[in-house]
Amino acid sequence: MNLIIRPLKSAEDGRDLEEISMAAWGSDGLDVIPGHLSLTVAKENGGVILLAYDDDRPIGFCWGFWAYVEELQTWKCASHQAGVIPEYKGKGIGGRIKWAQREYTLQKGFDRMTWTFDPLETMNASLNIRKLGAVCNTYYKNLYGHMDDELNRGIETDRFSVDWWLASDWVQSHADNNRQIPTVDSVLEQGGMLLNQSCLKDGALSPQRLATPADLAHAPQHLLLQVPRDFQGVKKISLQTGVDWRLHTRELFTAAFANGYTAIDLILGDPVCHYLFKKNWKF
Repeated sequence: MNLIIRPLKSAEDGRDLEEISMAAWGSDGLDVIPGHLSLTVAKENGGVILLAYDDDRPIGFCWGFWAYVEELQTWKCASHQAGVIPEYKGKGIGGRIKWAQREYTLQKGFDRMTWTFDPLETMNASLNIRKLGAVCNTYYKNLYGHMDDELNRGIETDRFSVDWWLASDWVQSHADNNRQIPTVDSVLEQGGMLLNQSCLKDGALSPQRLATPADLAHAPQHLLLQVPRDFQGVKKISLQTGVDWRLHTRELFTAAFANGYTAIDLILGDPVCHYLFKKNWKF
């Protein structure tokens, strides 16, 4: 593979982006950002839009714009979308696009980037939180309302809103791959608290609560929260079980954030992964 990552420059690039987006999200085109809008943003320096190619084949993208955060009186990059076509997923392309987006954004003088993703999609969580070092203490309930693409159909669109502190030592440690990797056992041995567990119910992995939101007011410094490794697989077996996971984790995520916790890592496993939370986390 000959990977090339470069800014969007032309109307043809805009059409490439539309095609990548439709393939990546399984969309019929209604939710795709129009190429002419992408070109306008890119040409007027309103943000950072990068395309990834394998030689001449368009395979991935990221789409972000500059945004003013009024309460902080500062600017950030709001990364609205990113995706890789199905044939190239799992090859590290998404990470290389995001690191390129970080470099470009820092060159423009911005040190913070934000974006949203579904916390039950562990492939995205693994990239965003485990590999890139983004963190989260903000949860949006049904942010986008009803969506009819393959990934979102039939379930409310709850989202994490993550912060990527681009110039921080925390993010640099992820870039250098020199940080300490936690395990479930190491967190529990150091006094961490497991909030939930899972069990098989009618063939589908189902959630079981071990802690209530009220318990988090006096919980230890670290928390662990289970989510299914393959949420889309759970939905295929039982859409209702997918809804159960959404409501179950929504309650625990929002309670954790309300009590001063930040999601700082994802510990991979099969059939479940664990989010790691730390109280009063500072980068």
